[in-house]
Amino acid sequence: MNFNAYQPLKIGPVTVNSRVMLAPMAGVTDVVFRGIVRRWAPESLICTEMISSNGLVYSKRFDAPILDKTVSDQPIAYQLAAHREEVLLEAARTITRERQPDTLDLNMGCPVKKITGNFEGCALMKEPELAYKLISALVKALEQDGTPTPITVKFRLGWDSEHMNYKEFGQMCQDAGAAMVTLHARTRAQGYKPGCKWEAFGELKEALSIPVIANGDINTMEDALHIMTTYGVDGVMIGRGSLGQPWLIGEIDKALKSGVAPAEPSIEMRMESAFEHARLLVDYRGENTGVREMRRHLTDYVKGFAGASQYRHRLTAVNTLQDVRDILDEILEAQASEHLALALSAY
Repeated sequence: MNFNAYQPLKIGPVTVNSRVMLAPMAGVTDVVFRGIVRRWAPESLICTEMISSNGLVYSKRFDAPILDKTVSDQPIAYQLAAHREEVLLEAARTITRERQPDTLDLNMGCPVKKITGNFEGCALMKEPELAYKLISALVKALEQDGTPTPITVKFRLGWDSEHMNYKEFGQMCQDAGAAMVTLHARTRAQGYKPGCKWEAFGELKEALSIPVIANGDINTMEDALHIMTTYGVDGVMIGRGSLGQPWLIGEIDKALKSGVAPAEPSIEMRMESAFEHARLLVDYRGENTGVREMRRHLTDYVKGFAGASQYRHRLTAVNTLQDVRDILDEILEAQASEHLALALSAY
């Protein structure tokens, strides 16, 4: 791929001026986290958390916080999990009508037992005929409604190492009318353990004519460049690599477009971003819930320097926004003192 002639990504009728995306992550990619990521990546396609079609339709909670988005929250993909056609169509039609997503993504890769046990997520890789029926029915329904939102599908290598059917499954998705697919290069049995089969990206790309997006263990700009140049995929989707560094997607996007590597973020930038994230989450969810939910994010921001583990331990017990501010300020003061001591020791 010639990055000097960087081209926007075409997903059916939708054009996205970025080839770096944020993956859906349960409990992470809420409206607050997406907004922070967009500060660095305003043109990237960013995905919601996985939304249960069953939960949405049977609860009738079409105003649920998981569906929230802001005016600037675009381009956006809403991800749905489903195994019943009529339920999927109702959920998708309501979201399309009320939230106007740029794309709708179908989750056919989640390995979590409570999802696969409900015949959703990666369980659909064992039932490609049902998966075809769901995809094709949704594509046709939205076309008939006059809202032909592109349908994309995210899936894995297969159920386990003995049943890796990702090429056949990808071909099925394309035949059913999917406008793009994302491959997470692990099996369901692997969960999130190390050992991504990156070469599968190239194999799938050769087999399909629609865009193929790579996902799995892409944690640095170097990873993204390697995958795109080696396997010829149309883009990368980053999930856990963005935790604690919400600027990563934007920095990779900028590097792909300009050919210039970004500077390493300073400790000051990390801590200020962590506090801003906490403040926004408290504004959105209230202090009690916001700080509790923020604990997991704080431990991702605070790493990569001497003594970080002691601060991470304390951050798992914070109860107020002021607690967060105090510990982050303490980190900054300690780092400043350490840098001064190193500078003085050079003389």
